[in-house]
Amino acid sequence: ILIAISNSGLVLALGATNQNKLDVVYKYEPVANWPQLPKGLVFDNVTGIHTDAAGKVYAAASKENGIFVFDANGKYLTAWGKGIIKNKHGIRIYGDSAWVTDLDNHQVHEFTLDGKLIRSFGTKGEYGTDETHFKRPSDIAIASNGDIYISDGYGNSRVVCFAPDGTFKKTWGIKGSKPGQFDKPHNIVIDAKGLIYVADRSNYRIQIFAPDGKFLNQWKNVGKPFGLYISPDQKMYVADGEGNRILIMNLKGEILAQFGQSGDGPGQFDVVHSIYVDEKGNIYTSEAGGKRIQKFVPVRK
Repeated sequence: ILIAISNSGLVLALGATNQNKLDVVYKYEPVANWPQLPKGLVFDNVTGIHTDAAGKVYAAASKENGIFVFDANGKYLTAWGKGIIKNKHGIRIYGDSAWVTDLDNHQVHEFTLDGKLIRSFGTKGEYGTDETHFKRPSDIAIASNGDIYISDGYGNSRVVCFAPDGTFKKTWGIKGSKPGQFDKPHNIVIDAKGLIYVADRSNYRIQIFAPDGKFLNQWKNVGKPFGLYISPDQKMYVADGEGNRILIMNLKGEILAQFGQSGDGPGQFDVVHSIYVDEKGNIYTSEAGGKRIQKFVPVRK
């Protein structure tokens, strides 16, 4: 990683080394003072982040309300989820819906973008391993055919799949370290081919599955993966929460670039927990330990 000071501030130039030469592939600039919270509001551990088509940013960031919403400039707009979400974790935006995992209620909720509850999966306040229960679910991914995949995550060690109408379809995984087993499946994403990638956090790997749950491959060069995101150009962004770094990878599992280290400065992290990249190429990261969000914009010259 090359860190340089420009007239506009800190620029992170990311690239892989080849015979001691740095071939820069990506350049990003941290956005100062992003976002802005009104007086009296504070971040809890920030465990999820995503944007909608209009550029609004949704963060699983509040112990009391659940979700904070900001505009693209970081201005605070609103909060929602109070009385429904007991302990927020992952948030993903699909179309006009926001999907939130609720650790302490053992549920997954689908909301409108303004916070109206559409439906919930799982039995409120009860945990289990059958098709109507979770145990501290962590994340959600929705396939192109509408199938819903949930990493069930902190208490159970499995992936659960539902049809678009909520009908249970299948589940796979038990606790362990063998292929197809999990130890804290923490994030889940799907690529353009329909392959499913699971951040198998405490096994220090990403596992890859066919849509039917068949194990295909695993990557063990990713540190301790907390957060995953696949961009439209099919790059994998990984938040390594132990190494406090961001990895940019291709879907062959090769690391193209990385940045970050432990700390509280720009481009540094304290338990980086989730990551998202918007349509303009801006990177958003959330931190569980640092209790903050950072935004990085591409430098295009």
